[in-house]
Amino acid sequence: MHIKISWLSALLLSYCLATSTPANAHESIGSVSNVIITVQGRVVEYYLNIPPDLGKLLDNMGYNSEEAVEEYFSWTLKLTSWSERCALNKLRAIVPQSSGNRIIHLEYTCPREITDLTITSSVFLDIDEKHIQFIKLAVPDNPGNVLQEDILSLKNQVFHISDVKSGGSVMLYRAYRFFMLGTEHILSGYDHILFILASILVISGFIELLKLVTAFTVAHSITLALAFLGIVSLSSSIVEPLIALTIAIVAFENIISRNFNKRWVLIFFFGLVHGLGFVGVLKEITVSRQELITSLFSFNLGIEAGQLLIVGAGVFFLHFIRKAAWAPVAIRWSSISIGILGLVWFFERIYGIDWASSGYYL
Repeated sequence: MHIKISWLSALLLSYCLATSTPANAHESIGSVSNVIITVQGRVVEYYLNIPPDLGKLLDNMGYNSEEAVEEYFSWTLKLTSWSERCALNKLRAIVPQSSGNRIIHLEYTCPREITDLTITSSVFLDIDEKHIQFIKLAVPDNPGNVLQEDILSLKNQVFHISDVKSGGSVMLYRAYRFFMLGTEHILSGYDHILFILASILVISGFIELLKLVTAFTVAHSITLALAFLGIVSLSSSIVEPLIALTIAIVAFENIISRNFNKRWVLIFFFGLVHGLGFVGVLKEITVSRQELITSLFSFNLGIEAGQLLIVGAGVFFLHFIRKAAWAPVAIRWSSISIGILGLVWFFERIYGIDWASSGYYL
């Protein structure tokens, strides 16, 4: 019996450590860039807005001149129309912004007048494989009038426009893409997953579980909206360590406390912190006022869907575990493992330690 318990605990701890390198525990989505393209006749104007950190990475890799930047885009960006490749005329400009961002302006000419257009982009994926790019087709001279849009990533590198003059169902597609983005964000954010699992490990009643899930949902929805709207702002250097600390506190409370009737109150306050963590990717997105509500609502809905999947899987697993005589000890050691990992993340984020790059993580 003790051997079974030891193996269960060891396997859980090994899984946590093996799948959760601290530097990436919360960076479920990496760097973000924004693209606006316009089409007129045979010409495509491509405007790429990149944040300061990506600009510095390009400089460090030697892409710090117009010729080098043009060469970089020649092999990371491909435009085709009528099944023929469009030619990169030249790099029109690299415009530094007051925010520290840069706007790179490229001009392409296609063999004949453009009716359909396919953009294949691996831009920045060689630097950051988690990079995502928000790309929009806009009306010439009116970038606020968006006809079509998509979100490009390692899994989706192609933006196909069947009719460059048609808007299509932009709002519905935007809602779908932001929903999927929210779901991916929480399902690949190991710290959020461990927080949810630690929260439900000792909860057995349906009403208590419902209170807990509702409290977390309401709380993170509040701060996600406030942060996205710019009403509340807190540096990620503060938020990220706090998220790790919430994991440790909840996990160790599983061991110390005997009464969890009011746990939903604690989860509510901690949910406010996690909401500030969810907003990271949204803050990098360039959206108009008309797009704001749809994007925010769909992203949050995606987070809720992912959260329900995590809770459902956790409850299903715990339902069978609790039938075993060794369940209390297994839950205790699982809480200890999660708590220790939360503390490790906390100190790593406080001091900026990256064990993965140091070779200490497998």
